[in-house]
Amino acid sequence: MKFVLAAALALFATQAAAQDTHVWSVETPKDADAALRYAIPDTDAQPIAFVCVRKSGQVKVFGQLARQIGVTQEAGGTWLDKAGVRGPWPMSVALSSEAATSTLRGQAHADETTGGTLAIAEFSTAAPVAAAFRKTGLITLKAAGETVQPPPAPKSMVRKFLSACK
Repeated sequence: MKFVLAAALALFATQAAAQDTHVWSVETPKDADAALRYAIPDTDAQPIAFVCVRKSGQVKVFGQLARQIGVTQEAGGTWLDKAGVRGPWPMSVALSSEAATSTLRGQAHADETTGGTLAIAEFSTAAPVAAAFRKTGLITLKAAGETVQPPPAPKSMVRKFLSACK
């Protein structure tokens, strides 16, 4: 009985992993912003993405959250939260990579693609979390009680992206 249960759990885990079609990708064009994304190719499904203006030293991080902060959309397109406050809304965003952690001032935007919230923050390429990300490929975003933790990014992609941003 234990063997059957273990085999069923292993099969379920294998099927779940096979269905996850998210992949890391990097874009560093000479004449446009650089981007590092963990996404389903050719879709807006990207749990975490990083974008920078080349040579700016600053990186914007975008994290898709399931929690819906924007609940009503006005005729002009502006979103309101349940208290009637217009978005975007202030939000703390914590980024960590191994022992390095940065808590950033960010913003929450209604995410019309997913029906949830898009957490946005900005950090320096000189921040300890950027150095740890470059070294390990590990990154975790926490905001509004949710955690976005993709599998490790290929270190070569992280280095290529951060080098374009410096």
